[in-house]
Amino acid sequence: MMKKRAQGWGFDLMIAIIIFLSAIIAFYYFSMSSTNESEQYLDSLNYDAANIAESFLSEGSPADWNSTHVFKIGVLSNLRINETKLLNFKIIADSDYYETKNLLNSKHDYSISFSENITINGTAIEYIGALPSNPQNLIKATRLATYRERPLSVYVSVWN
Repeated sequence: MMKKRAQGWGFDLMIAIIIFLSAIIAFYYFSMSSTNESEQYLDSLNYDAANIAESFLSEGSPADWNSTHVFKIGVLSNLRINETKLLNFKIIADSDYYETKNLLNSKHDYSISFSENITINGTAIEYIGALPSNPQNLIKATRLATYRERPLSVYVSVWN
């Protein structure tokens, strides 16, 4: 009689170990896959931030683009921020934000701001794009530009 009870207890122990190991393996698998997805998403945000900053600090396409004829937004002329292009970009972004996302080739929401106040023809430009409201993930890229013969920091924020 002793042998049958011991065998039953051993079988229960083996089932418990299998269930426990299955739970550990499942937990490890799902935690690793979610980490990889988060890293891929943050990489996507980093890529968008760098891409927007690069596009913004270029001449754009065509080089003399305006609000009605633009393929790629860029605000530089002769390696300096061109006030006309900057104002045109602000006007386009205020009237059709989603069009500027397409022109900047961005999948995510963005905002571009500056280290000091910029006023062009009486129009104050605090930021271009949208302002983040409760973003889940936010990436900020900082670039240096020249504006009115002085250095200026440009901050590009990208979020979801």
